[in-house]
Amino acid sequence: MDRGSAIALDAALQALSVAGLGAGSGDARRFALVDGLPYRAPGQGTLFVPYGHLIARATGVRGPVSVIGGAEASGLSAIAAAARLILRGEADVVIAGAAQALQPALLEHLRAQGFASRTAGRPFDAAHNGFTAAEGAAYVVVESAANARERGATAFARVSGRGETFDGLAEPLATSEPGEAGRAQQAALADAGFLQNQVDLVISCADGRLTTDFSEGYGILRTFGRHAFFAGVTTIAGGLGFSLAASGPLSVALALESLRRQQVFPIAGFETPEKDLDLAYVRESRAEKLDCVLVNSLGLGGTNVSLLLQR
Repeated sequence: MDRGSAIALDAALQALSVAGLGAGSGDARRFALVDGLPYRAPGQGTLFVPYGHLIARATGVRGPVSVIGGAEASGLSAIAAAARLILRGEADVVIAGAAQALQPALLEHLRAQGFASRTAGRPFDAAHNGFTAAEGAAYVVVESAANARERGATAFARVSGRGETFDGLAEPLATSEPGEAGRAQQAALADAGFLQNQVDLVISCADGRLTTDFSEGYGILRTFGRHAFFAGVTTIAGGLGFSLAASGPLSVALALESLRRQQVFPIAGFETPEKDLDLAYVRESRAEKLDCVLVNSLGLGGTNVSLLLQR
């Protein structure tokens, strides 16, 4: 296997182990898999065997197997699609997430576009000048409540709301404007029937790129208004680097860990906020009562996804 296949399979097997699922856990025809397509440079060869197909073969999945595009947002799109499969009754258990490997052609493309910095990425900071490119993989198990209860599984959180939008005005190598970025967040709140003041933490997709940080930051302000001063805002890209397609699922994993620990984590590398972008940035690890976390992902070309997770 190539490196991307290896880390994808490893992460998916870890997710199944944490969920207490293994051989003979249920009808394989009721198991599904949704995989986020890894980010590729223009002209770069596509995958001969998508990671999702590899994972499905290795784990014996016999239900639907889907691979979803969406640039950086593909991984979070995969988890949203998994929730839809469950709600429609098309599967009882869905493995969902994404893996991202880095190749020389991809790194060259990211640097040529001014996306990737050769120094540490500083999301939301006034000195932001690009992200630190990273490899990674994260998968979660999305399961129907009835199936989880029947087998005595421990649920980490519930997917209470999904917001998925496409901005046809976004250029192929640009993110949406703040209004469109915020529309996915508003859709997730509406889907859950939640008010803004019920969100305790926002795990942002800000990664150190000026345009992404502004689109995401002002999208949060447009959605939450002054409540953004109270809901903590953080992102993983400063500490872990930005893993493109895998960034959304990694954010979900850390959202689940925050809910479990009842603790928020800081934005690494953050010192000085932009003058007019006032958010309740998390600057240090601290204990905090968390019942609802919003996870955002903006993909180049206009794919925008938000998921609302409830303890």
